Formats: sequence, C-alpha cells, structure tokens
Amino acid sequence: MIVATFYSYKGGVGRTMALVNCGVELARRGKKVLLVDFDLRAPGLSSFSVLGVSASARGVTDFVRDFLNTNQSPDVASYISHCPATRFRGGEVAVMSAGSGACKSKKQSVEVDWNELYSHRHGFLLLEDLKEQWRRVIEPDFVLVDCQSGHSDIGSICTRQLPELVVLFYLPNGENLAGIKRTVDNIRLQSQEQNSNAIRLSFAMSNIPDLDEDSSTLNKTLKQFQDLMHATEPLITIHRYHSISLLSQAVFAIDRPKSRLAEEYRNLADMIEEQSVNRQTD
Repeated sequence: MIVATFYSYKGGVGRTMALVNCGVELARRGKKVLLVDFDLRAPGLSSFSVLGVSASARGVTDFVRDFLNTNQSPDVASYISHCPATRFRGGEVAVMSAGSGACKSKKQSVEVDWNELYSHRHGFLLLEDLKEQWRRVIEPDFVLVDCQSGHSDIGSICTRQLPELVVLFYLPNGENLAGIKRTVDNIRLQSQEQNSNAIRLSFAMSNIPDLDEDSSTLNKTLKQFQDLMHATEPLITIHRYHSISLLSQAVFAIDRPKSRLAEEYRNLADMIEEQSVNRQTD
C-alpha cells in the first residue's frame, strides 16, 4: 500500500479533480484505490457523481469523533463508501469522505481540536491505527489523500505522518511558491530529524493556461522554482482545460479519455505507480 497526499498551498489549482481522475485511472489499470477526503474545510469528493458518495456519508470526522466518545479506535469499514461505477476488471475505487458533519457550518468544520487530539488523546497513535486499518481491512494498492490547502494541523498530518509520497500542486507565482517551500522544508526536516525513510516529493504545475505569447517568463519562473525547492524530479504539468464538462465534475479518465487533460492525468498516475515500484525496491 502506497499513501500519496495531494497538497496545494492555495485552492483553485485543480488538486481534487486531479486526485479523482488519477484514482479512477489507477482503478482502470486493475488497482484497488482508496480516496480519502481530508479537506475538512471544503470537502469535494462527494461532488463527483461517478463516485456516488453522499455528502452525509460518514467519514474522517465521524471516525475521530467516535474515538473521542469511546476511547476506542473504530472499525474503519463503517466509514468507507464503495463506488460501483468505478469498478474495472479487478480495479475499483472506494472513498473515505470528510464526514457527515464536515463543513456544514464554521463551528462544525472546526469541531475536532486536532492539537488537543494529539497532545492529550493519543492522536498520533489513532492515525497510525487508521493507516494500518486501511492496509488490513480495505487492502488498497494506493491511498490518495486530498489535503486541505494552507498550513494547518491537518496539513501536517497529511504531508508528514500518513504518506510515502506528497504531490504538491501549484501555480508558479510568488505566493504559491513561498507557501509550498515551507511545506517542503518541513517534510524534509522531519525526515532528517527522525532518520526515517524520506517522504518522496513530486511537483505538479497545475491549471496552467495555454500561452499565446512568449513563454520565456514561464520558463524563467520554473527555473527559479526548481532552484528554490532543490527539485531534481521531473515536473508534471497539468493545463487549464476550457470545457463545460468541468462544471459537471466530469472524470476525464472516463468521459474524455482522448483529451490532453486525460493524458496529463495518466502521466500523473504513471508517476505514482513508478514511485510504488521504487519504494518496493529501496
């Protein structure tokens, strides 16, 4: 099982769309995939009709609240929704949604005090148990975690505790680069301090418009980004796609498989599969 977190410092870069399309593409290849919605401020997986997940489905927040009420780690199977429309020759997608109370109101969206959970209620062990239950009960090949944007306790959990791989989505401007650099530095510092297996990083320049002018400015920005992040990995590019299909949350891996966007999502899936192979041979 490989856990890959999809992270962006700012919203609006197509992170959740990429996660769903990548998950469906991996399922089309015969893989068992679990999508986890840890964007508790603005959960998005339930908006994709192909997944068939109700906005009221029990998920992450319910799992944590039930633990706080009982002091026992719940059975994760009770918080998983299966998606019949995404079954392909042995592959399938399941979803652990943000939860039935996530983001119904500002008060409910912050109801779980993650700092308190970790400081006084064994939160680290709870999330380690959750990850082990994913492995043992759900048995996925890949877990794709949609992490809320910005810097937060949840962001630290999703980028530094749970994953083997973090895919960082960004627009190449100053605000995005500064925010992502802080996250990247924290991930690398933790790996050094704990002398543990380094979390692998991949970078996706996303929601990029087609250029009708000289691209030298973009190329200069990309060079600055690689230098700033000390990024040696190939950069993935996902272009903005002008189609009414985006309004209906179409899954291009299924609905528009010959489109450029679908091809770029396949490249992302290729990268995640390659990371899986590399992890097994390390």
